[in-house]
Formats: sequence, C-alpha cells, structure tokens
Amino acid sequence: MVIDLMRVGLWRRDDGEFGGSGGGGVEERQKRRVNKIILKMLKEARDLFDDIVEQGLDANAVTFNTLIDAYCKAGRMEEAIALRDLMLDRKLFPDVSTYNCLIGGFLREGNMEVASKLIDELENKGLRADLITYNIRLDALCKKGESKKAARLLDEMFGRDVIPNHMIYNTLIDGYCMEGNLRAALNMRTRMERDGKRANVVSYNVLIKGFCKKGKLEEANGLLNEMLEKGLVPNRTTYDIVKEEMMERGFVPDIDGHLYNVSINS
Repeated sequence: MVIDLMRVGLWRRDDGEFGGSGGGGVEERQKRRVNKIILKMLKEARDLFDDIVEQGLDANAVTFNTLIDAYCKAGRMEEAIALRDLMLDRKLFPDVSTYNCLIGGFLREGNMEVASKLIDELENKGLRADLITYNIRLDALCKKGESKKAARLLDEMFGRDVIPNHMIYNTLIDGYCMEGNLRAALNMRTRMERDGKRANVVSYNVLIKGFCKKGKLEEANGLLNEMLEKGLVPNRTTYDIVKEEMMERGFVPDIDGHLYNVSINS
C-alpha cells in the first residue's frame, strides 16, 4: 500500500520528454495543488510505514526506497537521510536505488557536495553506478549549464560497461539546446547514432524546439521533415512545439501531407 500511495507519479514526467509547454500562472497554481496532494499522500504513506514498523512487521528495502524517494522528490532530505539510517539500524543495506534517490534529491537541492560524497560512498561500498545514477548526474550538470562536463561522463560510462540509452543522449542534446549550443547538440545526435542508438522522436523534439528558440525556424522545419522521412511518428509534444514555437510565430511548416495532422492535433 505504501508503494501504491507513492507511485502515482504526480510530481514528475515519466514520458521521456523534457520541459513543459508554458502556462505561467495557471501552471504555478497547478503545481501548488499537486504539491498539496503529494504532501498529503506522503503523510499517509509515512503513517502506514510507522504502523508497519511498530507492529514488528518486516519493511523491506523496496518499502524503504519508495518512501525515501518520495521524501527526496518533496525536498525533505533530512527525513530521507533519517530513513536511510533507519534502514541500517534494521540491518537492511542501502542499494543502488537508495543512493540514486538520495543523490537525485541533493542535486535537485543544488547540494553538489553531499551528492558527490554519496557517489563516493556508493562506490566505496562496492555498489555499481547504473544508468539511472548517470542520468541523474548528467541532468543536474546540464541544468547548471555544464553540458560539456556532463558529456565527459559518457566516456566514463563506456569504461565501466554502462551502456548509455536514449535518455542519456537526449538529456545531453537537451542540455546543449538549453545553452543555445546547437552545433554541439547536433554533434551529440551524431555520436548517439554512431554509438548505435537511432535518434527517436524525443531527440527530434528537443532539437526542433532548440532551433525554434534560437529563431532558426527553417532549420527546425528541416529537422521536422527529416524526422517524418525517417518514419518517426510525431507525438503530442511535437504538435505542441509546432503550434507554439512555429505557427503562433506566423511560421507555417512546409510538410506535404502532414500539415492537416498538425492542425487537428493542436
């Protein structure tokens, strides 16, 4: 039940996309409402967890990690660390998932020092950083405008036999786009494909939006056509980008046979 309560996933997007489509004050009000729901669910989950512990029932690592993850996403890092310590008291050893939750939480708080210590601790305990660990680190660096530094982690990953997936490459492409470094973003797309990962619709969404933000609408239109020519199917995010970043600026994409679809899905 603890897991059911905390895995509703209201506080993050899990569709592999990046960013939102705007919304200003409306979006902020929605966030506040969602946060109230999250905090209520978190309290209910913690009450249930405490009942389990008080009754002497076994709370396993999955139960602990679920609640730790919830505290981290709510920014309540002291409580998350206290739960990790409680795990140790109960002879349950934190695993990679535990560390990923904590590292991600501290990085979201901007506390690189503690996050770095946790990364070292993870490795010193003989645990192996996985794709999630690396994506958390990459995402934090990219959001700080340090995509070039983040990209260096790719070599470290290959050196440790952790093979990057689409999310890793798309995070880096998005980071370069946010910095306005479109050439580096395209180069990362090239490296991605050289490494055996075909650019997907998320890759193209990120690139198209990046070019639009720089006012390079013709180039963005070219990427849109390229995506369609490769047989990739536009998703809702693609339509939102075309509508908000192109059509609302007075630029009508030149896409034979696809313009009607863009219009009806907007």
